[in-house]
Amino acid sequence: MINNSINAFIKNQVQTGNVNGVVLGLSGGIDSSVVAYCASNSLGKEKVLGLILPDKEITPQQDIDDALEICSILKINYKIIYINNIKNQFLDNLEKTDDNLVRGNLISRTRMCILYYYANLMNRFVLGTADKSELTIGYFTKYGDGASDLFPIGDLYKTQLKEYAKFLNIPHQIISKKSSARLWKNQETESEIGLSFDDLDSILSFINKQKDNNFDYTLLKKMFPHIPDGRLNYVLNLTRRNEHKFSFPPICNLN
Repeated sequence: MINNSINAFIKNQVQTGNVNGVVLGLSGGIDSSVVAYCASNSLGKEKVLGLILPDKEITPQQDIDDALEICSILKINYKIIYINNIKNQFLDNLEKTDDNLVRGNLISRTRMCILYYYANLMNRFVLGTADKSELTIGYFTKYGDGASDLFPIGDLYKTQLKEYAKFLNIPHQIISKKSSARLWKNQETESEIGLSFDDLDSILSFINKQKDNNFDYTLLKKMFPHIPDGRLNYVLNLTRRNEHKFSFPPICNLN
């Protein structure tokens, strides 16, 4: 059911948009691998371009190898473009900073510029690779990996995505790999959030079901007694604080 729905979604959106296919960034992680499989299955390999955009200072060679393995399995066209020269041109001409988030967001937006360059060049859509866990808490860069034409897996929590990846027979080393945006060295998503995806997805699912009712924080605490209040509040604040990432910028209405 999930597989058919996602494949039909991609195919219908491409046909409705009157474009020639899709472009996506391949990181060697589970999210982009699943999206690549879905795109290839729904459109055919000739309509999918995978862009591998490593940073020599940050990206592990294993990630590049895993991304290449996906391209080999699916027999899709791909390009490897190291982004260091582009990144350094920015950094050489901008205010200096050691802030990982500032530099990381620049890297993410640099990659998205390249994705859209090829999408425009080939009259294609950019496929987003964010899952529901990341989208719900705003764990993405606005106008970076949060910019896309379609989000095929945007309604699947990370824990659901892992099961779907097994169904698709994605290589085990990719499914079991620690999630990371790879925007700085040794970055790991679960460590950064302070929760495992098992716990995070359970909390997010509970919050989502409570949206249409009066939210009961006391019940939330009872449901997750092993998680400190500080972590529960952190997740709640993330879902609220990052709402601006999901909407078009406000327009001053001159009525």
